[in-house]
Amino acid sequence: MTNKVLIIDSNSVLAMRIKVLFELLGGEVEHIHYRMLEQLDDLTKYNAVAIANGIPDTCLEKLATLRHHDKLILLAPKPDNAQQLSIFSQFNKALPNGIVVYPFFSNKEITNLLERVFEIGSEHRLILPTVLLVDHSLSRLADLASSLSGAQLQVYTAESSFAGITQAQHQNIDLLIAAFEPHDKSALDLFSQLKSINAGTRCLLYTEKADQIDMLEAIRLGVEDVLISPFDDGDLLKSLHKLWQTEVLKRHNQELVERLQDTVDALIERDSLLRVIYKHTPDSIMLFSRNGNIIEGNDACVELFQCSQEQICSRSIFEIFDDESVEKLKQQIQDLKGKRSFDCELLLTHENKDIPLMGTFHEIDHHGELAFSVILKNVTHLKKRQQVLEEAKEVLEAEVQARTAQLQKAKEAAEAANVSKSEFLANMSHELRTPMHSILSFARFGIDKLAGDDVPLDKLGKYLSRIETSGERLLLLLNNLLDLSKLDAGRFPFNPSLQDLCTTVKTGIDDVSGSALAKQIQFKLSAPIEPFMVVCDPEQMNQVIRNILGNAVKFSPEKAIVFISIKDLGNLVKIEIRDQGVGIPNDELDQIFSKFVQSSTTNSGAGGTGLGLAICKEFVLLHKGRIYATNNDDAGVTMHIELPVDKQ
Repeated sequence: MTNKVLIIDSNSVLAMRIKVLFELLGGEVEHIHYRMLEQLDDLTKYNAVAIANGIPDTCLEKLATLRHHDKLILLAPKPDNAQQLSIFSQFNKALPNGIVVYPFFSNKEITNLLERVFEIGSEHRLILPTVLLVDHSLSRLADLASSLSGAQLQVYTAESSFAGITQAQHQNIDLLIAAFEPHDKSALDLFSQLKSINAGTRCLLYTEKADQIDMLEAIRLGVEDVLISPFDDGDLLKSLHKLWQTEVLKRHNQELVERLQDTVDALIERDSLLRVIYKHTPDSIMLFSRNGNIIEGNDACVELFQCSQEQICSRSIFEIFDDESVEKLKQQIQDLKGKRSFDCELLLTHENKDIPLMGTFHEIDHHGELAFSVILKNVTHLKKRQQVLEEAKEVLEAEVQARTAQLQKAKEAAEAANVSKSEFLANMSHELRTPMHSILSFARFGIDKLAGDDVPLDKLGKYLSRIETSGERLLLLLNNLLDLSKLDAGRFPFNPSLQDLCTTVKTGIDDVSGSALAKQIQFKLSAPIEPFMVVCDPEQMNQVIRNILGNAVKFSPEKAIVFISIKDLGNLVKIEIRDQGVGIPNDELDQIFSKFVQSSTTNSGAGGTGLGLAICKEFVLLHKGRIYATNNDDAGVTMHIELPVDKQ
């Protein structure tokens, strides 16, 4: 059964020696500062209690419960400290049952004394640890296993971490001794898995070079010692005994003293290592008193604050940071109460440059006085990343809004297209029904007249004329639909050749002259006298001119004039057709060239489906040109057609 030991300390060196010796004897030590004494409910539950010198006499009332404890140890002060000797005398009188240990006792003498306190004798045999030895080298594994078995230890061996965890699943492993290979953390991973099975498992590593092991990670995982090859059996047993108290330590008192010295040396080395880590860690570490006076700072502090070590120790932490940071820090310290640590964001202003820091503060006991340690981390890069993330968030939000606007616009366009399509289908059904109804009606009239005795040839002629007119209208509509379908599919024939544009325009005028004559509409053409040669498809350009002139005639009042001009603009030729019709609303000027769209001023009363201008636009685009409309200042609209001209 493990002896539970309580050490009540006041930063005494002798108390640290007692702690190490108690642990070497197998004791489970709880080491506390006397300020934490009030937090303990029952002091008699410990097998042994050690009270260090330097504890104020105000604690005597709490310690009076130990008056009859049979394993009480009092740690005396040095003889030259009169004040502490006076207080210790009070403790000695109040607790006469205590065994006094003086600081000039040797470690051997103290060990013998503690053995008597624990009542350890030859009849009390300690339980030896069960050892798992892991090494990929079979010869070295066999040698080490033989050495450990010779020390009366139960040893299990494994050639790999996987085999080791298999052993641990069937045996309760107390101590892991493993080889650590370069750039291979399998030994540390195995130790972590063993601790998950048995939390009390300890670990000893050995390697060929010290730099092969990440000491910080090893210490964090709980590795307690590392051996550097080559080492002999004695070195292995010494390291093993520092981790686990064995029967050998009880039987060989002299070896215990030697091992104690090794332990002290290891503690010194470890303390030196920690001091090196403290001194050279990239994070700034400072100690300061409760009133803010800086006690000590590492080299990173010198670099951060750009001043000497002496200048750091002459300043107050409340003078270094900006006013807002100081107020937050003071408030955190004031609100600390039962907590022992806190985090606080600080801002250091140096040479007109702000350095954001994150401070992790811990309350510590510094030579009996309450003080604080702080680790300062420069979080400038984190702030920059945060700023970049915020900017990226803003950009993303802007992109999302833009994309949403695009989707909304696309939705509105789709809805508008759907409405236009519905209107187109309505117009189309009307346009198809009207000539078809006319054809059928006049055909029936003709059939009825033929059934009579007297056949009126003049009326039959009118009926057939109406049928022909409606058929031509129906054919024109179907041709427009077919042309538009071919253009959408990219299969409309396009046969460009060198043509006289003036002749093409005049042909278009001749094609619609009959309709213009019926409304007494005149055409006035302004064109070059000489032929104006361009590369174009004559049939397509004739259809474009014909459609536009047809619209001009259709939507112009009687006796109006349609002006046509052909202008040479260098690399472009421009055709303008200006009518005196009803015009087009300004917000619809771009829409009239779209499929299924007809101007609100022409979509009723004058007939039509709105396909003519859509076909004209596709034909002009095939010629790599441009077509658009503008309203005239007085009345009507002007259609503009621009075509490229190759002068070479």
